Amino acid sequence: MKKIILILIMMMLGLLIACGKQPGELRNVSNIATSEIFNQKETKYYVYFHRLDCPDCDESAPYVINYSQIIKEYEGCRNKRKIYAVLLFTASEKPGRSTYIYREYTGEGGQGTNGKYFVDGVRAWEDLYIATTSSLISISENTDGVKVAKYVAQGAEAVTRALNEQLGTCYQ
Repeated sequence: MKKIILILIMMMLGLLIACGKQPGELRNVSNIATSEIFNQKETKYYVYFHRLDCPDCDESAPYVINYSQIIKEYEGCRNKRKIYAVLLFTASEKPGRSTYIYREYTGEGGQGTNGKYFVDGVRAWEDLYIATTSSLISISENTDGVKVAKYVAQGAEAVTRALNEQLGTCYQ
């Protein structure tokens, strides 16, 4: 019995190593670092922000994974925006970074339900303020070919609604 359990543990460990995923990264979604937010090849895409031990993220993550699968698998959905996932950390969780975008904005004209995001018009990842997770922003090239961020949604319900609206009926 011990040998069977040991073999199963070794197989599971091998699968985890083979997948190359960090704890908390979403399966079947392209996981990127904060520094890669504006460096993707597409001209329009979504970026989903989540954290470890976040009940709201646990609720929205299956919809993000499902959205990513649908746009890959259904021919009629391939023109929909790709989605990337960014796992956010605080300074105490990942010390030593120069910039943390998981922070609240306290200036004028912020976005989100309480104005604590700063996303609209941002062109560099260091300038983003992502106040809570789960959150969704869009990145699009402007007429000058520069990628610019726009706030889309915060909270599991709003993220899910935004992704469902983007899909429409492409997979039916």
